[in-house]
Amino acid sequence: MNFPDNKKIVAVRPIVDAEPLLADVTAILWNAPREAVQAKLPPPAQDDPFDYTIGMASEESAFVCGLIRQRSPRKVLEVGVNKGGSTAVLLKTLDLLESTALLHAVDINADLPAKQTLKLFPELLDRLSLHCGRDISAYLEDIGGDIDFCILDTAHYLPGEVLNFLCILPYLKDGATVVIHDQVHHFDVDSPDTRLFGSSAMIACRVLHDTVVADKLVPDFAEFNKFHTPNIASFTVTEDTRRYVRDLFSALMLPWRLLPSKEHLNDAAKSIKMNYPPHYFDYFIETIRRQATYHMNRVDSASAYWQSIMQEAQIKHGSAHVAFYGAGGYCKNLLESILPQDLWPAMVFDKKPSADSGLPIPIHGKTKLEDLNQAISVLIITSVAHNEEIYAELSAEPGLGFEIVNPFNPIQ
Repeated sequence: MNFPDNKKIVAVRPIVDAEPLLADVTAILWNAPREAVQAKLPPPAQDDPFDYTIGMASEESAFVCGLIRQRSPRKVLEVGVNKGGSTAVLLKTLDLLESTALLHAVDINADLPAKQTLKLFPELLDRLSLHCGRDISAYLEDIGGDIDFCILDTAHYLPGEVLNFLCILPYLKDGATVVIHDQVHHFDVDSPDTRLFGSSAMIACRVLHDTVVADKLVPDFAEFNKFHTPNIASFTVTEDTRRYVRDLFSALMLPWRLLPSKEHLNDAAKSIKMNYPPHYFDYFIETIRRQATYHMNRVDSASAYWQSIMQEAQIKHGSAHVAFYGAGGYCKNLLESILPQDLWPAMVFDKKPSADSGLPIPIHGKTKLEDLNQAISVLIITSVAHNEEIYAELSAEPGLGFEIVNPFNPIQ
């Protein structure tokens, strides 16, 4: 190859002091707690590779148990409990160490399969505080600070673990250990949740680990003849983790696979507002607005989002007391293409209702709101163009005794 005479060839020098990607953790691994728990669990179905109670591979459990033995935490938080097998392993770890640490286990699912699993281990339950039914952000004030060990294993699709960690960070001690499972879960194309949401969506754990600024420990499980890039990793919280938290807020602008429920987002927003400067809260609210707009323009996302809104409203208030405000084209599309009939509202209100709107349910003018006040428990805004204006106007009305929901800004 010929080079111009006036160009110098510069040799590429290796970065000799770069840290290795993977670390030898042989001295850390501890198998005894998992083996003790597994001996009391029913065997998995042989014809179903996804019939498991412990959601980690054996070397992954050994890694977590070994870290706890090495670092002697006083307050442990597990977020994402599911069937409870890993929760039992954590409890057994503390038991074998004769630790006085308490395990706070949190899951957003109120009907938790773990409740049955944990009945097999009554001798361990005095070390457990179980919180289920809401997002982790709803429980953090009760759990309190000084958490020094945290295991994150929740949604895997954004905002997922990234938002979980942002809410948890103010309650973690400097030097706390954080373990993130399912680092390469997006490659597991046969798993039910990856098939459901798509590989490209299952990246929240990876985004968190690769974006957070911290002292990271990624185990090398090559001796187990496993794929060399492990499915689990950990990091230690430092001052820089807090200093560069902006990178994690920025990562929330990546597309979310699903919008969390209004309750979930409200809990997270309260936590962010309480623990971060105002400009971070403002950025978070803007992120939610962007994500809501993105999802409203995608048919599959809009369907899942609106169905969750209507199911929540009907469970809370009863279907006869749910109404829409806004009888335009978006409302018509909701009723004709997005919502099944059993999730329709009882009535629709509009500032200037049209007699030929074509909507299959009763339409009333805004002036009827006061007359029908007793019949309405929740009013859901369905105007794309004027949702903020309508929310502000209705919120300022005296004497309206119902909840007002703006799905285009889920914090409202």
